[in-house]
Amino acid sequence: MLELDELLKQLDDTVDTAYTTLYHTLATERDIKGVVEPILLLVLVIRHLERMADHATNIGQRVSYIVTGQRS
Repeated sequence: MLELDELLKQLDDTVDTAYTTLYHTLATERDIKGVVEPILLLVLVIRHLERMADHATNIGQRVSYIVTGQRS
């Protein structure tokens, strides 16, 4: 069970890194005219995906604690 918990943390880190990278990429493109709305929508999408990954990690940690009795 602890191996799955560690894998879940790694996957969350991957999503966090992708979020940060894409956010910075979109932030540097903000000066191009006519792309403000698509950039805002993409930022909202990636933010929600990142939050879902955080919630999945929290659920995984709680399940791991219920099963093993140990905090990860």
